[in-house]
Amino acid sequence: MGFCVLAKISKRTVTFWYQSDSNPYVPLKMRESNAVPLYFYVNGNDFIFGGAARERFYRNDPYAYGNYFEIVKDPAKHFSIYGHKKPVKQLFYYGVEQYLSHFLNTVLYKSDSIESYRQQFPLRFLFDDDIEDNEKSLIENLFQEAGYFNLGRIEYHHTLFNILSQKQILPNHKAILFMNGIDDVLYLNLYKNIRAEPLGSAKLVGQGADPRVKILADMIVEYVIMQNSYLSVDKGAEIAFLLPFCAALLQNISPIIKGEAELSDGNRYWFNVRERNLNDRLQYYANDGMIFAAIDDLLKANNLQADGVTILLGSEEISTAYFSDKLLKKYHHVTALQPVDVKDTMLAIFQAIANSGYKVEAKVPAAPPVLVRPPLPSPKLPPPLPPRKQSDIPKPINIPRLPEIKATPNTKNNQVKPPPLPPKKA
Repeated sequence: MGFCVLAKISKRTVTFWYQSDSNPYVPLKMRESNAVPLYFYVNGNDFIFGGAARERFYRNDPYAYGNYFEIVKDPAKHFSIYGHKKPVKQLFYYGVEQYLSHFLNTVLYKSDSIESYRQQFPLRFLFDDDIEDNEKSLIENLFQEAGYFNLGRIEYHHTLFNILSQKQILPNHKAILFMNGIDDVLYLNLYKNIRAEPLGSAKLVGQGADPRVKILADMIVEYVIMQNSYLSVDKGAEIAFLLPFCAALLQNISPIIKGEAELSDGNRYWFNVRERNLNDRLQYYANDGMIFAAIDDLLKANNLQADGVTILLGSEEISTAYFSDKLLKKYHHVTALQPVDVKDTMLAIFQAIANSGYKVEAKVPAAPPVLVRPPLPSPKLPPPLPPRKQSDIPKPINIPRLPEIKATPNTKNNQVKPPPLPPKKA
């Protein structure tokens, strides 16, 4: 049976999909979703990965862990499981392997443990734009050290650009500026052409969304805090968390925007805001110049003109008509990525994996060499003792011999005749 599991990794979540044989790829769900928040809980032999661990983390449980890519920077930080002390970076490995075990047991119906599948298990990583190169290496090394040798890194942008080129959305000869908004950070990645040869990159903190999306998120957080005065929240972090939710809200906007918003701790709160207030605040927003300056600097550094570059908006937080219209005032080639394009790209990725026979795609380091111990040196013998002097040799002592003991005769062997019996009376 051919199969593969793909994990998309960002700073906040890990999302799982799988494909088996010739079937189309599907989400790998353990509970309610295939998108798992990066929170962990370890206490004794109990290990929890995902939403339940997040709840404990926000209750300040000392055995709960969040902010994974921050805490791994401290090499002294550890956790204990099964009575063994482990570096905190291995939390990610234990969490992902929990999903791989779930896949074996519930999808492939294998009763074996994951240990017997590690070396050949086809596992692919797709890293989002917010993951740095050293963080990618950290994740890959974790699994290689654990014995996973059938690993691969998915080059997402290369496949995406090929799909868009086939649809005649991207020209073959122009450079591509891929813009992606994640957690209110705007990532700009410049590529030479559809082969995704990187030229340069930049990121802008606080600019990772359409201004209307960010203002709506701000208004929702303000409403929730006002209605729940006991809450103690990081407003900036909650605004960043709500951006995808608000982007979806603005697709079907109404004069009164209301509903339930889920904050980063997993709890849901009612909100009610007016579109008129949103538009009033939008009039005072004037940060467009920062984005224009970052784009111009990136193009200038690579000797490119705006006419020779296609700007591709890659996330729903910025793939809006309002954001596109702002960019089109200065740049002539701006297009937004559509959900069908993402789906077609994922289909192409899994098809390429299946065509490879689920074999290793990335370069995996060779097995560590077998260490041969040098032979131990033979122990040094002590120097021989000097020969004894004649005076040191003890003189023999004459001990008199004991008298010889004669064996006593064995009377049982003597031929003794018994006396005759008396005559019988008549």
